[in-house]
Amino acid sequence: WRALRRFKAVAIPDLSAKFEVRAGFDVGSGATKMQVAWYDKTMKSVHEVLYNQQIEALYSHDLASGANGMLSPEMMSKGAKILADFARIARAHGCHDDKLRGVATAVFRKAANGRGFLTQIRTKTGIALKCIEQDLEGEIGFRTGQSLAATNDVLVWDSGGGSFQISGYEADGRVRMFGGALGSSIVTEMAVRQQGLDFAKIQTPNPMTRAQAEMLRDAITKRLEEIKMPKWLQERVGKKTTVVSIGGDTCAFNMCKHGTGKNPFDVDDLWKAVEACLDKTDKELEEEGFSQPSMVVPKMVLVFSVMKLLGLSCVRYFHSNGSTRGVIVSKEIWDGPWG
Repeated sequence: WRALRRFKAVAIPDLSAKFEVRAGFDVGSGATKMQVAWYDKTMKSVHEVLYNQQIEALYSHDLASGANGMLSPEMMSKGAKILADFARIARAHGCHDDKLRGVATAVFRKAANGRGFLTQIRTKTGIALKCIEQDLEGEIGFRTGQSLAATNDVLVWDSGGGSFQISGYEADGRVRMFGGALGSSIVTEMAVRQQGLDFAKIQTPNPMTRAQAEMLRDAITKRLEEIKMPKWLQERVGKKTTVVSIGGDTCAFNMCKHGTGKNPFDVDDLWKAVEACLDKTDKELEEEGFSQPSMVVPKMVLVFSVMKLLGLSCVRYFHSNGSTRGVIVSKEIWDGPWG
């Protein structure tokens, strides 16, 4: 009793002054991703991840297989359900409605009804999504890779279903981006159409022959050569800056890691991995542990082609839930209105 009488109440600090729960969304061309985390407002970083998930949603495939330049009602319905479920989960983790924010990328810039779909999502789920341009997309990807690699001296490579971005610091300290409208879904469509097939009906190029893989490589290289490599990137590549790639389980870089059995991997390892996947069906590739088998060879050929053209000696892969971590820490998204 005397001990209890000596006990003094201790004031519990208000954690809301230092932390807040944020849900970051990355609605890409091939998958929808969400991360819910405690955000440290003082350190301006992720303090603790509460939930991390991605679900396949092949928007780019859907757009490419249609004839009217629009996302189909079926695809939009599927996407809306995924996001509604994610919003419910975020709220269950203590996320307030004004902390549900995210980005939508390449396919929503291209689809005639892409931005309208994002407006509907905000009305139905409360998630503020904005269709961003490639420069900001690359910067958010850079912050994700920078965080995972725990260093500033990197080039960060993000490759999705509809586009890719390579980002890094220029000499003046600003983040710069190099990229193009070539992604996994786009090069898979290219591979199918090169075989004279209708992508709306057949969405796998497998089994692919050596000649078909080389034809795809040459077509990708031709497209890449139309995009001028900026001076800042030439300088960073010349200095042998570490190249970090990011993405989830089904991303192109994870397929490269799985195919080569190495991390980091180089261009020679990667082409050998491509050759090992030739003349194989979707089922055979799936049995070898590849996810999304119809896209495996096109994904690896795309990564190989970019590495070869830019002179990247090797690439290290870091697993990430898309660019959701970058979304959570990017001040452009959280300082003021969004969407």
